[in-house]
Amino acid sequence: MGPVSVWQWSPWGLLLCLLCSSCLGSPSPSPSVGPEKRAGSQGLRFRLAGFPRKPFEGRVEIQRAGEWGTICDDDFTLQAAHVLCRELGFTEATGWTHSAKYGPGTGRIWLDNLSCSGTERSVTECASRGWGNSDCTHDEDAGVICKDQRLPGFSDSNVIEVEHHLQVEEVRLRPAVGWGRRPLPVTEGLVEVRLPDGWSKVCDKSWSSHNSHVVCGMLGFPSEKRVNVAFYR
Repeated sequence: MGPVSVWQWSPWGLLLCLLCSSCLGSPSPSPSVGPEKRAGSQGLRFRLAGFPRKPFEGRVEIQRAGEWGTICDDDFTLQAAHVLCRELGFTEATGWTHSAKYGPGTGRIWLDNLSCSGTERSVTECASRGWGNSDCTHDEDAGVICKDQRLPGFSDSNVIEVEHHLQVEEVRLRPAVGWGRRPLPVTEGLVEVRLPDGWSKVCDKSWSSHNSHVVCGMLGFPSEKRVNVAFYR
């Protein structure tokens, strides 16, 4: 499926997202150490991204040294998916995907020729070509399908940390026009974030394309474009 340009806007945060465009196996091997002792993953963050997808599946993205990147599907196996699903807070994997099924990512391709036994405590214990060493393109991004069952006590790694230690766990777009006049998924609207006391809008003071890029990423889109502000005003 080719890329489709779609508009997204908010008077408190203007953005336009670019909408880009399994393998079943055996049960997950038991990790040698429980997930609460994943010391090998310190300094790394994990998230699921892409479209279309459910909350427990998607393109695997890893943040290393402050930069988000993907994993190449070369030599990828269900055993690697088991390890990554545990990194993401799920009990195990039920499948994995290749050839950027959830759309191509952006940035670095952090891992290539990833080889895991399935019992590793962290993806850092798996063999690979080394961090950032890859001959792949993002058309080869790997994805995972995790079992929709969370590890007890796991702190969601998809939480985005912002200033003053405020945590934004969910972002949504509220359509600027009637629901009946816009197809699903919602790709254009007012940016709102869910805080502990409910949904709130975002002020547009100092808003930039970098903010748009972050919000688009949280919504599963890999990029953004400028919006026709005059249309809404």
